[in-house]
Amino acid sequence: MMVKFEKGSSFLHRLNPIAKLSVVVAYSLIVFLLASLRLELLCIAAVLVMERITGSRQVCAFMLSRFVLALVVVVLIMQAVMTHSGTVLITVPLYFTRLRITDAGLLNGMVIAMRFVSVVMVGALFVATTDPVDLLYSLMRIGVPYRYGFMAILALRLTTVFEQEAKTLTNAQKMRGLNVDESGIRGLMRCVRCTVIPLLVCALSHVDDLVVSMEGRAFGCKKTRTFVTEDRYGLLDKALILGCLSLVLLTVLDIVFGWYPLPHLRP
Repeated sequence: MMVKFEKGSSFLHRLNPIAKLSVVVAYSLIVFLLASLRLELLCIAAVLVMERITGSRQVCAFMLSRFVLALVVVVLIMQAVMTHSGTVLITVPLYFTRLRITDAGLLNGMVIAMRFVSVVMVGALFVATTDPVDLLYSLMRIGVPYRYGFMAILALRLTTVFEQEAKTLTNAQKMRGLNVDESGIRGLMRCVRCTVIPLLVCALSHVDDLVVSMEGRAFGCKKTRTFVTEDRYGLLDKALILGCLSLVLLTVLDIVFGWYPLPHLRP
């Protein structure tokens, strides 16, 4: 399952994209700088509450998908196996060695897995409540060159176009009795020859039209560009940006100077 932007009227949807991006960055840094199972569970609960406020169910559905659950289990097992400190709880005899799972290994594995879940969840919530075009426009307004922003916007726009063309091409192949779902190397080569090459031809035709359109509008003749709407920052947006910067700075300074004992994993 893929998380996509979903229009809504919640306060998260109304926030400035830069403010939401600053919250995501600060949240991720705090999650990785501090190591506490209670903190990770509290962060996950906060994201679930925010998702409940927006009325979306994409984040929970995405986290319960097989791919994400499999990654969480793999991360947990790898950390539990690779950490050798602590009291041994389980010993698994193998042909060439023995795997010892300790209490510190389980704690490390649970914290690292919760970190992964926290970052993925907040990223999914950000994607579900932020229009990618508005985000790119906001980034261009604060100094990102509009050429790079235009490339990202173009990639987002053409993704849906290519997806529709791929569906049309697949339906046409099925109508003609062509089997492109065959497994193995032969099936892969047939899929490349019958699907990828026609999509590349369609992409090249779109590129020609795009080049003519850009040249007709004198794209790139100036260093800056104009926008139809202004990017406004409300009081809440400014408070979030300033609060996130202050929180990350204070956390880093506290880790360096040791003002307050922050939660950390046992060695």
